Amino acid sequence: MVRLDGGVGRPMAGRRRALARGAAVWCIGSLAAVCHALTGGSGPVEPPAERPFSAVGSLEAGGRLYSAVLIGRQHVITAAHLVAGAAPASVRFRSTLGGGFVGTGTAVHVNPAYTGSTAGNQPGDPSVHADLAIVRLDRPAPAALQPVQLFGGPLLGRTLTLVSHGGSTTLVTSGDNRADVVFADALGRPATYLFDFDGPDLGSNRLGPAVPVNGSLGAQREATLVNGDSGSAAFVQIDGQWGLAGINTFEISFGAGPTERGAYGSGAGGVVLAGHKDWIREVVSAPVVDTKPAAVQRGKAAGQTEKE
Repeated sequence: MVRLDGGVGRPMAGRRRALARGAAVWCIGSLAAVCHALTGGSGPVEPPAERPFSAVGSLEAGGRLYSAVLIGRQHVITAAHLVAGAAPASVRFRSTLGGGFVGTGTAVHVNPAYTGSTAGNQPGDPSVHADLAIVRLDRPAPAALQPVQLFGGPLLGRTLTLVSHGGSTTLVTSGDNRADVVFADALGRPATYLFDFDGPDLGSNRLGPAVPVNGSLGAQREATLVNGDSGSAAFVQIDGQWGLAGINTFEISFGAGPTERGAYGSGAGGVVLAGHKDWIREVVSAPVVDTKPAAVQRGKAAGQTEKE
């Protein structure tokens, strides 16, 4: 578990700024021996077959299980802090849908703006903004697993539907929260989103005025992130159409408390994908580099045939 200490890094007005002082932020990529995806929400279920939820699968990296989301026939997107520096073949994406699918990584593309998850980083830092990586798989996903569409509209105040495998290859947990704050990067573009975990009364509200609209979405809906939820999805639905708005990457405890992760009054968030559309498009559409041994390539160039 990487702990990121410091205050929230972008300007917020009044009460939001005061509550953010002294906040502590953690990447959510470390797992205990047993991990349950999300806190709150509807509880663990078998993966739904309908879009866009079918695109969320479990990601094995470093011997632990997280989440990733299918964004192309052979590409999944996840949090960079899970796979940066990993051997591609050690990364696996799994889904129980479509008769069962396992894809092994052949390349890991870390966002070029990602600088690592080191002490002192805050939700306003570029290293947290760009906590994204795309893994190319060794085979295309079956037709039952449809890649998601990206959401590029304004995110502030939107309801986010969180979907995570968090420590399981067979079960997912989903729940909702509201994008209370959207931090901007140095150019003013949306970079990260932040939400608080509201309890049954407004006493646990940490972002925005203590009015009902900023309270809980309901006992079976309101959810937040816990250990192992890195790489999970944040979807938005507009006029019946779903889009992938973000990848969940961090937890936060506010200066007003509590310090316990996943408790009412804590918070979490992730990376807004809208500002990374060009990079995503470039990686997913890039031609595959032939990785066959040089000797084979020389033989073929000399007119030799390769035996199957």
